[in-house]
Amino acid sequence: MEVKSFSLGPYQTNCYVVSQDNQVIIIDPSAKGELIAKSIESDKKVLAILLTHGHFDHFGGAQYLLDYFKCPIYIHEDDVELLEDPQKNYSMELNITLKKDVLILQEGMMQIGPFMISILHTPGHSEGSVSFHIEDALFAGDLIFKMSIGRTDLYGGNERQMMKSLKMIKTFSENLTIYPGHGPKTTLDFEKKYNPFLK
Repeated sequence: MEVKSFSLGPYQTNCYVVSQDNQVIIIDPSAKGELIAKSIESDKKVLAILLTHGHFDHFGGAQYLLDYFKCPIYIHEDDVELLEDPQKNYSMELNITLKKDVLILQEGMMQIGPFMISILHTPGHSEGSVSFHIEDALFAGDLIFKMSIGRTDLYGGNERQMMKSLKMIKTFSENLTIYPGHGPKTTLDFEKKYNPFLK
């Protein structure tokens, strides 16, 4: 499995292009959909777009990619409303919405092409926040960052739920590589040791 990352948009949100056997999933196309599309070799097939949650800085590039690749897009049902409401997704004057039918992520295992994905419902940053566990990687959205965690004071945020989600992540015994929504990648072992929110 190969992971390419792009930090895009006003908040330098991480988009991940994950490839295996010439097949691709795109996680959180944050902005500049055309740039993301051009980074994907012509012999590779884009199978799906996965959203960790519904804030505009995580799906701002999705509309272009959906029109270009004609692939499905997935999000947790609790965050669908954010895609349709600039006030709730915080795009405000940018007025970013997603005008496509979305498929609903269900907690548990899901297979997309060669990818076996464990869908973890990890609310706290938003009601429908999810993390994707693929092989030894955790695509965590705005759940956890290097030495920090996501905000809980935005629409749908909940500090108690955030602490519960982090507690669940701590139960993993393997040292996962964490690909966060913002900032550099890290590891679960590092965060268990140094992240004050995982103590």
